Amino acid sequence: MGVGAFKTKEFGVPYIGSAFCFSNNGDFKEFNCRSTADSFLLAQEIKIMIQDFVKKKQKLDRLIIHFYKDMSYKEILPIKKVLFQLGYDHIPIIVITVNKTYSKDYLVFDTKFEELLPYSGTIINYAKDKYLLFNNTRYVDEEEIEIESYHSPLKLSFQSTHPEAIKDVAVMKELIDQIYQFSRMYWKSVKQQNLPVTVKYPEMVAKIYPYFDMKDLNEFGRSNLWFL
Repeated sequence: MGVGAFKTKEFGVPYIGSAFCFSNNGDFKEFNCRSTADSFLLAQEIKIMIQDFVKKKQKLDRLIIHFYKDMSYKEILPIKKVLFQLGYDHIPIIVITVNKTYSKDYLVFDTKFEELLPYSGTIINYAKDKYLLFNNTRYVDEEEIEIESYHSPLKLSFQSTHPEAIKDVAVMKELIDQIYQFSRMYWKSVKQQNLPVTVKYPEMVAKIYPYFDMKDLNEFGRSNLWFL
């Protein structure tokens, strides 16, 4: 699942949007949005989605959350309680912070390439549980291929209720690759984007939501990509 946020200057109230998805092919189940004052209800939304997922798939190994900022213990606690209520307190909650501010303090160059841009999908582990992910359009090493995006690397940081869950190199590569693949699903084009849709789409909803008269999104609003 992904969570993004946006604060409008007009209203001055931060809103968070959430997008629930359980597959690498972008199978989104539901969207929702609310003010940050109601953020504790996010855990209840997660509970409903997990119940639906378990009913269809019969198995839950871990809960992965793409979050727009570092998640505090206070924010993780209600989610842990929900998993306990569902009998899944033994599974790890893995939170991947997707920093919207592109990395400018860490610079990486490919000195074998004239334009110095690393390949798209390059991963750099620069600190404990912290990574840089390059989302650009340098896919092959051919001069005639035009590079159309030169995005700065995306900063990712990991935390988990079960620290051992993010120690395996293969698991970390898989989780980062999920973010990379979700960055290729932008609705405007098929070009590589910097932010994954799991964070970008909720942010788009949060931008529009303050202008609605309704307090909560109705069923149609939660289950359709109307904001695109």
